[in-house]
Amino acid sequence: MSKRRYLKNVFIFLASVIFLVSVSDLQAKETKVLSPPTPMQDQVIHNKGNIATTIQNWGQIGGQSHLGKPSGEWPKGSEHHYLAEIKYWMGAVTPSGDTLVANSDDDFMPISTPLGGGESYKIRLSTDTESYDYDLFDTVGSGVGKPAYGWRIWDSQIQSWVYNKVWNPQQSLYVEAGPVSLQESHYRISDANSGESILGLELTQTIYQWNYSYNQDYLFVVLEIKNKSSYDYQDFAFGLYCDFDVGGFNSQGGNGRLGDLVAFDSSMNLAWTYDEDGYDPGWGPLVKCGMMGTKYIETPDDIGMTAFRTGQWDNLPQRDPGRYELINSQQFDLSLPPTDQYYIQCTRGINLQAGKTIRVVFALIAGQNEDELKASASMAQVVYDNHFIGPEPPKSAELTATAGDGMVKLCWDNLSEQSVDPLSGEKDFNGYKIYRSTNLGLTWGELVKNPDGSLGPDYVPLSMFQKENQDDILPHTYIDTDLTNGMEYWYSVVSYDSGDSTVPIKSLQTAYGRPGEDKNCGLVIPRTDPAGFYPAEKTVEHNYYGLEEESDGEVLPTVFDPAALTGHEYRVVFSEAPLQSFWHLIDAQTNDTVLKDQTEQEGDLENYPVVDGIQVIVTNGTREPRSYQQTGLATAMDTTLHMGYFYGSMGETFGLPTGGDMHFRSTYEIRFTQNGSVGYSFYDDVTPIQLPFEVWNVSLEYQVIAEIYDRGDGIWNPEDKDYVDIVNFPYDGSPHPEAFPYHHCWFFRFDAADTNYKEGDVFTIGGARLNTPDDVFVFKADGVDPSQAKDQLSKVKVVPNPYIAYAAWETTEGVRKIQFTHLPDVCEIRIYTLAGDLVNTLDHDNGTGTEEWDMLTVNKQGIAPGVYFYHVQSQYGEKLGKFVVIK
Repeated sequence: MSKRRYLKNVFIFLASVIFLVSVSDLQAKETKVLSPPTPMQDQVIHNKGNIATTIQNWGQIGGQSHLGKPSGEWPKGSEHHYLAEIKYWMGAVTPSGDTLVANSDDDFMPISTPLGGGESYKIRLSTDTESYDYDLFDTVGSGVGKPAYGWRIWDSQIQSWVYNKVWNPQQSLYVEAGPVSLQESHYRISDANSGESILGLELTQTIYQWNYSYNQDYLFVVLEIKNKSSYDYQDFAFGLYCDFDVGGFNSQGGNGRLGDLVAFDSSMNLAWTYDEDGYDPGWGPLVKCGMMGTKYIETPDDIGMTAFRTGQWDNLPQRDPGRYELINSQQFDLSLPPTDQYYIQCTRGINLQAGKTIRVVFALIAGQNEDELKASASMAQVVYDNHFIGPEPPKSAELTATAGDGMVKLCWDNLSEQSVDPLSGEKDFNGYKIYRSTNLGLTWGELVKNPDGSLGPDYVPLSMFQKENQDDILPHTYIDTDLTNGMEYWYSVVSYDSGDSTVPIKSLQTAYGRPGEDKNCGLVIPRTDPAGFYPAEKTVEHNYYGLEEESDGEVLPTVFDPAALTGHEYRVVFSEAPLQSFWHLIDAQTNDTVLKDQTEQEGDLENYPVVDGIQVIVTNGTREPRSYQQTGLATAMDTTLHMGYFYGSMGETFGLPTGGDMHFRSTYEIRFTQNGSVGYSFYDDVTPIQLPFEVWNVSLEYQVIAEIYDRGDGIWNPEDKDYVDIVNFPYDGSPHPEAFPYHHCWFFRFDAADTNYKEGDVFTIGGARLNTPDDVFVFKADGVDPSQAKDQLSKVKVVPNPYIAYAAWETTEGVRKIQFTHLPDVCEIRIYTLAGDLVNTLDHDNGTGTEEWDMLTVNKQGIAPGVYFYHVQSQYGEKLGKFVVIK
């Protein structure tokens, strides 16, 4: 679309804008525009990086902001559109002496591509699986982390659809694979839009875009131009026509684009447009403008930029000889005074022989200032020269975000942790950052303060989970609380790596993303729970089937993914062995084991997976004796034994592994007897030491071993503060070094003054209240209690009430919303005027306690200010109420 047509559309949509160009002038400058027939036209949006823009399939980029579509929008989501249009001019003098120029306005026609067994003019977009023949079983390229899944591109040399060629740095060769970039588009055109070819040209355009920190502010456009005519063009010239508009119209009719200047750096093959004072009235008085431009990355025979031409967009040559003169010149123009001006980057002297294919590659680049722009331009050249291979952040995690009452629950998978960096060939995942946006992704919290006092570009995360050691396991859940019901929140789980010192480059992280477009980003609106709601944690029952006391353990189930719930009841049961204790999650309805042999009972979130939509956190009782005291007296009323110092677990005392809970849950008696028993030295587990006591596991009813940590004299003497180490292994009078360390449990000593022990004295160490096979926890998922739902109908209300002009959660101009809260999970809401006329009926069935109403009648008309009644009817009963609207 030409700038001429663009302004026509702006006039239609913004009739109040006063243009500075008169109608007669517009008519005088009107040029013929011959776009492809509408059925052949297609358009996609490239938005994976920080530049978002439309791509049209007749050789045009941008030019659609007046239709509400991004056109060189930077930063993405800012609604600052820099790009009026980019289009292509290419021309030559034919053997017959004609000077011809093929251009995007008039001459290019899409070439169909195969799709679904037929032909289509759709632009292939790698992030849109309906734009090409997607095939999940086509795993070519998986070895380099870029599976094809049906993606093909057109090879201009061999005139065939083929796999992409992706550079494998580990083998230093190209391999067949899928899309090179995170988002890739591809289409073909010819210069035969008028019915016959202008120069016999066929073009293939491929765009590559990423969202990593070092390449998110530019995208690559690769053009392959094939001469399919029978003529050689020895003086072929190519022009990259760029019209950037830094700024826009403001409410007073001002046009910030009239303050634009252009510049170039021929040594870098770089050109750009910028605002004269760096600020624009159309974007706001405090908005600092950036810059946007283009850089030739590759030109035929490395010719580079041979001319830079500029002028006002409405004063372009209308005929081919004039256009060819522009692009075939060697003139480098200086910028006009501030105005709405274009520039053309030209490359001339190209020998385009019949049948030959040439390659023109440029980058569309944005930056806040000239230094940033040039830095990105240099980086783009480096990335291209390295076959598009550079360090990459880990793959994005897939986020599931669930709204609650004043809270949001997040859970994500561990795909990021398996990522292999294509440059280093190493797994360099380092952690997760959790971000929240309250302004639709415009910002993600407070900017990070850097050591030099500057801010950004990253934000301070809500939470951060980082690996300290390679084998560390990280959490995959997070709960955010103290939120406002009805407000829209965006959440992002960003995966980051440890950086690459060989490049060098700092830690890279995935983009924050956008809900619906990126799997690591989600949109959530907290809401009230339905009437009678109970959370899963309130359903837990602890049943004990043993002969002693139930454990002090707890089970806390939390629903993170309601869509994955089965509706079944679950049991948490325990099993044990000398070396380890386990818990298992059982589906009580199917008797299937959902989780088996789980060992985490310390409450560390990273070790509890989400299954069937629920994270089940199992915690154990404290590994401490219930009590320790003398329970048997050789002489009545004569207590002779007291605890001197109790270390607890022997393993934890010496930093050694500990065995299963069965060793610590048992109750032990130290019985002073006539013959005592043979203990063994703690130092080697085999040297015998005669003891005046026996140690018995009274829970399991067998004698066990005692080892002594003494002064080295081979004698147990409490006065020397010798320690006793209970080994829960059956006593048979022989040493058992194989019991070390997993059968060793309590480590303690008696008080040094307690030397007057006698035969018949007994000291008891009560077992810790740990989870046992006799403990069974039962629970079910979130649900609704009908009796409670009936009792809570009185809580139903409308917010805000009264409604005065707006509600805090309204983010779209002209769209009003009130909310009915604390509703039953399923109900019907009827809204009436004060006169009893039915305004609208809402069917509430989303399973929550909240229903939004856009304040429109059944006929889609806005309601008038006044008093309204509502009637809520459900299986639990009904509720009548009223609300007030004040505009």
